[in-house]
Amino acid sequence: MSLQIWAGNINALSYSSDSPQFVWGDRVRVTDKYHGPQPLCAASMLPRGAYGSGLRAGYVVNQCTCSTKRGGIGELTIEWEAGGTGASSPLPSGEVILTPQEFYPKVERNAYFSNGGNFLLAMDIAMAYASVHASTTIYQQNALAQLAARAASSTPSIAASATLALALAEMLQKGEETYYQAGFRLVWTWFTYTLPTINVGGSIQSPVGIAPINPTFSAPISWLRLADSWEPAGVNGSMWKMTNIWLGGQAGYWDTNLYP
Repeated sequence: MSLQIWAGNINALSYSSDSPQFVWGDRVRVTDKYHGPQPLCAASMLPRGAYGSGLRAGYVVNQCTCSTKRGGIGELTIEWEAGGTGASSPLPSGEVILTPQEFYPKVERNAYFSNGGNFLLAMDIAMAYASVHASTTIYQQNALAQLAARAASSTPSIAASATLALALAEMLQKGEETYYQAGFRLVWTWFTYTLPTINVGGSIQSPVGIAPINPTFSAPISWLRLADSWEPAGVNGSMWKMTNIWLGGQAGYWDTNLYP
């Protein structure tokens, strides 16, 4: 049986008849195969992370192999995946996850202390805390006496605030300093071939129209945008996985003086 030898052009590779091969899975991949003299195949190998041109513009080398057959015939296999600024192939699918987020605001923020349009004055809140946490019993008793006197005031707003503060002091005495409030954490992950501007967060922003989700809540929700995060998801910076996060609290939870 005669030895198989390469009968083609010794200075050029021959593109395999079963190429290219396309795979659309978690990302778009293309495989090219070439045949030729083994030394030429080895010399034509591309490093992982090399960006393509021509028909392979918008792709990056994921893996390159060179195998040797009988007679010194080589087979060069280049596996490409879509990536880079010139990529136009479909991106991997992202996902949206909505999970409960527990908030424990201070008890004086509860709607109980704003029923009927009345509200706590700052000085009454301070005296309520002093009546429980002041350093001496005398100071505690003095704070409680001042609240009682203000609750008997002829000025309705002062009397209403002090009355609420007495209720606050009673809750604090029981150890009820915070209360449970349901909120949500929305995480949107998506992919991009070019690294976008990173949002530093710290602003009130609705995710509706940004993340592909529009759930219905039983009460109005106010959303706080957190800082973005990103991580490489492709070879040599050819694709990025972006993560956007929002925290949702009941309407009015986020102070607009702190979060524009």
